[in-house]
Amino acid sequence: MQKRFGAAARTLRESSLDSVRLRANFWSLLQLLPNLTMALVVLVGALAVATGSLSLGGLVAFAAMVVLLQWPVIDLGWILALAQEAATASERIHEVLDEVPAVSDRPGAVPLLHATGSLAFEGVSFRYPGAGPSAPDVLRDVHLLIEPGETVAVVGATGSGKSTMAMLVPRLYDVTAGRVTVDGHDVRDLTLSSLRRHVAVAFEEPVLFSMSVRENLTLGYPEATEDDIEEALELVHADFIADLPWGLDTRIGEQGLSLSGGQRQRLALARAVITRPRILVLDDPLSSLDVHTEALVEDALSRVLRDTTGLLVVHRPSTVALADRVILLQHGTIAAAGTHGELMTREPAYAAVLSASDQERAAR
Repeated sequence: MQKRFGAAARTLRESSLDSVRLRANFWSLLQLLPNLTMALVVLVGALAVATGSLSLGGLVAFAAMVVLLQWPVIDLGWILALAQEAATASERIHEVLDEVPAVSDRPGAVPLLHATGSLAFEGVSFRYPGAGPSAPDVLRDVHLLIEPGETVAVVGATGSGKSTMAMLVPRLYDVTAGRVTVDGHDVRDLTLSSLRRHVAVAFEEPVLFSMSVRENLTLGYPEATEDDIEEALELVHADFIADLPWGLDTRIGEQGLSLSGGQRQRLALARAVITRPRILVLDDPLSSLDVHTEALVEDALSRVLRDTTGLLVVHRPSTVALADRVILLQHGTIAAAGTHGELMTREPAYAAVLSASDQERAAR
C-alpha cells in the first residue's frame, strides 16, 4: 500500500508541476505581448514624430488607446483559460448526470396511491450486480408474507443476507428472481417516488447531508410542520438538538460529522418516522445507542409499529422483543420462523446468533 500510495503521489505531484509550468508560460506570454506592443508603438511613434510624419498628440492618443486595449486582451486570455477548465469540469459533471440509474421506473409504472402495508417476498433470489457467474446468490428462494401492522424481525449471522432483504423493499436493488410486493403489487411496477412515500428506511450507517438538522429531517417530507418535526424528535428522544448552537437550524456537516454515532442514528430514525410510513424498514438502527437511550427509543418504536408494518434487521434480544414474529436467515434462505420464545427453545442456531451478537457488542 505504501508503494501504491507513493506512485500515486508522484503522479499527482508531476501533474501539478506540469500544470504550474503550463500556466506560468501562458501567463508570461500573455503579459509579454501587450508590453512588446507598447514598446513597438513608442519606438515607431517616436521615429514618426521625429520625421514630422506624426504629431506628438497623435502618438499620445494612439498609445493611450493601446493601453486601454491591453486589459481586454489579457482578460480574453483569462477567459480562454477558464473556458478550458470549465469544459473539462463539465465533461466530468455530465458523466455523472448522464449515468443511467440501475434502478428506475419501468415503462408503464403506476403510482401507489394508498397502501395498507401488506409486504411479501415471493420466491426472491438476489445476486449483487457484477458478481461472477460462480458466485452464490445472497438470497435464495425467500418466501415471506408480512400482514399489515405486523412486525417481523430478521435474525442471522453476518453475511446471511439480512441487510439485502431490507434494501429490496424500497428498491435500492432489484431482485434477480421472484418478486417483492406491496399490497399485491410488484414493487418494480410502481413508481419509485410513490413506493418510497409509503416505505421508510433507516440503516445502521445513516446517510446525512451537509445541511441543517431541519433540512435533513424533512428531506423526504418537505411539507412537514413544526408539530411533525417535534413529534418525530420526541419519539426518538433526540433531545440533544436543543443543545446545538442554533437548534434545528444548526448545520451538521457532511455525514453529520459534528454529531456522535448515536445522535446520527437517532436523527436518521426521526427522518424515517416523520413521514408516518405504512412500511418501516429498519436495519439495526440502534447499534450506536447506549443502553439507556436504546431502551427509550425501543419503547417509542413499539408505539410506532402498532399501526405500521415493520421489517427489522436485528442483532440483539432487546430489539427482537419489538417483533410479532422472527425469522432466522441462514445462507440466504429462511431456516426457521416463529416467535422469539419458540425459536430460542427449538433452534440452537438462533440462540447462538443472538449470543454472538451480544458478545460482539460487549467487546465494542
